[in-house]
Amino acid sequence: MGFEFKEELKQLLPDYLELLEEQGKVESRGEGYYVCPFCNSGDKKNYTAAFHIDGTRYNCFACSKHGDIFDLVAHMENLPSDWKKHYNRTLKIMRPCLDGDKPTKSREEYIPEFTIPVDYTEYLYKCHKNVGQTDYFSKRGLSKKTIERFKLGYDSEKNLVTIPYNPNCKGYVDRVLWDGNSKYYKHGNELFNIEVLYEKSLFGNEEYVFITEGQIDAMSFEEIGLSAIGLGGVNEVSKLVQNLNEKPSNKVLVLALDNDKAGRRAIGKFIEELAETELEQDFIVDSGMYKKYKDANEFLIADRDGFIERMKRIAD
Repeated sequence: MGFEFKEELKQLLPDYLELLEEQGKVESRGEGYYVCPFCNSGDKKNYTAAFHIDGTRYNCFACSKHGDIFDLVAHMENLPSDWKKHYNRTLKIMRPCLDGDKPTKSREEYIPEFTIPVDYTEYLYKCHKNVGQTDYFSKRGLSKKTIERFKLGYDSEKNLVTIPYNPNCKGYVDRVLWDGNSKYYKHGNELFNIEVLYEKSLFGNEEYVFITEGQIDAMSFEEIGLSAIGLGGVNEVSKLVQNLNEKPSNKVLVLALDNDKAGRRAIGKFIEELAETELEQDFIVDSGMYKKYKDANEFLIADRDGFIERMKRIAD
């Protein structure tokens, strides 16, 4: 099979983004800007985003991801590193546009066959059974106990790892392992391990909850016996404030976002938005929490004993 529609398909990048928006997979910010499907940049409060399309190309000014429609389809569909498969899948999705019509298939027909539109339980438990086929999580410093507790998984067909948001398996994130620069891709949009804000924990300090950017960072704290939530990106601090406003928590929040400019801005944003509510929420900010490390998981991997000593001192 040739690639005779290559150039025509490239021209359909705006149509593909429109289709993704209709399916609820991306959010438009107007004038060719979208919430980035790679790094999730896009501030809902300020209604801005760094992911932009210009003709046949896209570029994210936050994470530097760039490419054409074939690259984006490969990411959204979790395809292996095989351009022919990228082309064939793109052609299948966008064929109606080539024929002069907009795609009319439902969202369910476009999501990968291994997923379930609402309840991902069967898929995630299947992946969990296969988690022993990858050393990804152990290399991130997580024990078998933590892997089992959070039902972490591995999809051998797609060569990706899965992390359920919460025990109800109504959503998860995955990351392909064949691309070392890939980000976590969201299926649903929940705060990871959110129940620790309200439930009596059997695993960690019951007074403090560490607030991290990523799910792996949150599990790094849980690994050493401390409760933590993963936001799923710096732009989700608004979701946390909203959650607290709807259902207040008596925990002390330790703001443990990444040790970089984005993390510090997100902490400031959280404090500002919290001040706009009537909540009396206790929180702690420690600018030197991670020392020379970028985040909790990097600290855990590089110096486990130092990480334990440092974090438990904060929570004491």
